Parts: sequence; structure tokens; C-alpha cells
Amino acid sequence: MLEADVEVDRPDFTVRARLTVGPGERLALFGPSGAGKTTLLETIAGLVMPRLAQIKLAGKVLTSTSAPVVALPPWRRRVGLLRQDPGLFPHLSVRENLRYAGGCAEVELGSLATALGLEGLLRAMPARLSGGQAHRVALGRLLLSRCDALLLDEPYSGLDLSLRRDLTELVRSQIAERGVPAIMVAHELDEAQAFADRMVVIDRGDQLQAGTPAEVVLRPASRRVAELVGYGAFVPLDGHEGTFGVHPDRVISGCHQGQGIVVRGLVTGCRPSGARWELSLRTDGGEVVAVRLAEPAGPGREIAVTVTDPPRFRPDGTAA
Repeated sequence: MLEADVEVDRPDFTVRARLTVGPGERLALFGPSGAGKTTLLETIAGLVMPRLAQIKLAGKVLTSTSAPVVALPPWRRRVGLLRQDPGLFPHLSVRENLRYAGGCAEVELGSLATALGLEGLLRAMPARLSGGQAHRVALGRLLLSRCDALLLDEPYSGLDLSLRRDLTELVRSQIAERGVPAIMVAHELDEAQAFADRMVVIDRGDQLQAGTPAEVVLRPASRRVAELVGYGAFVPLDGHEGTFGVHPDRVISGCHQGQGIVVRGLVTGCRPSGARWELSLRTDGGEVVAVRLAEPAGPGREIAVTVTDPPRFRPDGTAA
């Protein structure tokens, strides 16, 4: 189990978080760029010294700022960190980069190289690799390590969607097979959801909410969390103080009083969005609401949609 209770001072704010990740569990740190997610990973890895901290891995203290003070160097922590930059050794071949992780058997190396689509590149030098290939080598090196915890800092940045899905499935299976705790930093919601058993939302160093991806998205604890997970509009509640959140994907066409809150508005824009259509509606109250529906509607048309089971928020932004 990985346990981290930390406070890290940055020039603009203090990062505070309390994380517990069990064996084989996958935790996503989700939030906007600059929220402090990478700082947390670097603190756990021993690259950043916190102001206050108690970090343990499998019962062993890695960092403690209270007596007795402990600050194990990164190479003694048995924590693997994968950054956005693959960080391959330019003078070593793909095979040698993979083997640098430790004493893995050749069969294991070959099996993972095949799973990563690298079997034909083992003799290649890093300079000959594409960005996606270099990321796969770095991921393979991490998975071949004998680390007791895995930390991934936006490891799929710049990769195409299909490759990201394949690598996510591979990482999930490896974590489950090895039974190690894993944390991934993500600022794309779909990436965090695809990876995680649990998700922690962080903004400007504050831990806003923790729960399963479904809990966080369907039941945001505050208006700020709702904004971060895709709720694009907040409409006043009729006859009550506060607002309800509108997520573009949690809307059905037409008036269905028993399934949620009906919103009527004038279509001000319509554009394709994948297999659906994204419409902009201006309500009678002046709010602009984005919804995604199966059928298009031309600008100027008045339509009704039902926001299904929307979260409600008090005037102070907390969940009602």
C-alpha cells in the first residue's frame, strides 16, 4: 500500500493532499494544468522535499518530516516514475533501454516488447524512433522494473487515441497482475476515467473530491468540480436559491418531466460532434447551454430538452 500525507509549498500556492492507494489499485490525479498534480508525484518519488509529509510504501517510511526525519533518495524508494518526456538513453538501443530497468528475463522482455509493438525495433537507436515508439519504450522500461509503486505523469501526451487506449489496457493489466499501487496524472477526463479505479480532483493544490470516476462525474461535490468534469452551464433553479449543472452528455431531447429538469431555449448554433450534434441554446434567462443530441436543429428554432438527474448547487457553490 502507498500512503502519502503531504504539504508542499510552491511560489503561488501550497499543495495539500492525503492519498492512499492499495495493492493493484489505480488512482488518477485529475485537474487542470498547474494544479499541483506533478508536484505530488515528484514528492512521492523523492524529487521534491515537502514542508510536511509522511509517505509510506508497503509499511516502509520513504519521507517523514517529523522525528525521526526520513528522506530516502529516489534510487532507494523502489518507486518508478514515467514522465511525459520518455527520457531514453540515446547511446543505448531499444533492447538496452528496456533492460536498463533491471534483471528481467529475455522471455519477459520479448513478451512485453511484442505487446508494445516493439519486437521489430529492439536493435534500433532512440534517434530513429517516432514519438509514439519512444513513449512505448519508456513505458516498457517502467513495467520491466522491479518497483513497488508506479507513478505515471501524463504518459500518453501527444499519442493518438487508438494507441492511448491500447497502452492504457496494457498498463491496467500489468498493474493488476503485479499487484502494485499506481498513480497517474491526467488533465483529460476520458484518460483519467479509462485508467482509474478511483479519482482525486485537484485544483490549485487543494484536494476537492475523491471517489470513483462515476461518483465524481455524476455527483460533483462542488460547482468547481462540476466545471472541471465537463458541466458547461449552471442554470438557476425555479423557486429556489442555487443552480443546477448541465452536462452536454446528460441531456435528452424533448420534455420529460419525470426524468429531470426541462430547459427550453433558442438554438443559436449547431455543429457536428462525433456521431452527435452539439447545440447551443439561449434560455429565457439568458444562460447559454451546450447540449449534444442525436439530431441537428437549425439556429433560430425553439426546442425543449430534459437535463437528466442534474447535480444541484447552493449559492456558495457546494453541492445541495
